Amino acid sequence: LTFTVNGAQYTVHNPDAHTSLNEWIRNQPGLKGTKVMCKEAGCGVCVVAVTKKDPTTGKDVTKAVNSCLFPLYAANESHVTTTEGIGNRKKGFHVIQKRLAEHNGSQCGFCSPGMVMNMYRYVWCIIHKLKGSV
Repeated sequence: LTFTVNGAQYTVHNPDAHTSLNEWIRNQPGLKGTKVMCKEAGCGVCVVAVTKKDPTTGKDVTKAVNSCLFPLYAANESHVTTTEGIGNRKKGFHVIQKRLAEHNGSQCGFCSPGMVMNMYRYVWCIIHKLKGSV
């Protein structure tokens, strides 16, 4: 099982079939921005962007997925982007993260990373002119 997270390549040997992408991400050093709460895709705090090649067109397609329900093995040959991957204190924040903070777009901040990743996917669709996918 090979995939990238925020540009770093990972290989996972013999993963447990019940391990979610969220569980795996949260066990990696420095990747605590992707939260977990309801474990049923209701709250959105676990959203990450997953980019895979469309088998029909061969083009990269990015989707916002609820990582709490996304099986780790389904991440094979994909590129996963978490909130740390689009921006952070060290590298600088993404414009979406900046605007959310500047305009008081969050309350306690726990769910902000999930909201940012949903907006990131939305902007990706606009840039790639995928209006039907928004």
